Amino acid sequence: MPLSIMKDSADDANKSDVMLTSRGVARRERLLDAARDVFLEQGYAGASVNEVVARAGGSLATLYKQFGNKEGLFTAAMERHIATAWAVLEEGRRDQQAPEQVLYELGRRMLMLVFDAGVIRLVRGLAFEAERAPELGEMFLARGPDHTRQALACYLRDQVEGGRLALEEPREAAGIFMGMLLGEWHIDALLGRDLQLDEAKCNTRAQRCVDIFLGGVARPQA
Repeated sequence: MPLSIMKDSADDANKSDVMLTSRGVARRERLLDAARDVFLEQGYAGASVNEVVARAGGSLATLYKQFGNKEGLFTAAMERHIATAWAVLEEGRRDQQAPEQVLYELGRRMLMLVFDAGVIRLVRGLAFEAERAPELGEMFLARGPDHTRQALACYLRDQVEGGRLALEEPREAAGIFMGMLLGEWHIDALLGRDLQLDEAKCNTRAQRCVDIFLGGVARPQA
């Protein structure tokens, strides 16, 4: 076979591989979008992989090949859903933003995400399911709240090492900041209280939490 024909054949094969890869990525994204919606609408226990496939297209075989099982799909979908909040930490490092700016943006994104009605329903359901299947609760904690605190702790440690913050225990500080954000709102929402939260209220709370976290609480002069 002439070299020119061999080269053209190789190029065609490479293009085919790229197209297949692109199609595979697009198929995975559709499955994750559908899974996020189904889990948030119906909770973990009520969600059906058949419903996910029906919405996304494709086949159960493809879903199981990519995610293994329902738990794997749930984990991937929730990690992707919360990644918009985690991304602000890496953006802050890359753009060398001030810690107060990064923490504010993380805070407002987390509040909008956590207090989404679908997320609250999902967490309620998981709390109920965890009594029967503790490994499910542990999986959610490890891939959700624990991951978030660890990512924040790493960011805070970087800021301490860079001389921009003074903290003795970045991991504990990360937990304290997240605890301040969610505070009484979280238990109220989980138990069905209508908090009537909107973006403005979340932004205000995020800013107050950042101010207290970075500035501490001043004692009145004697």
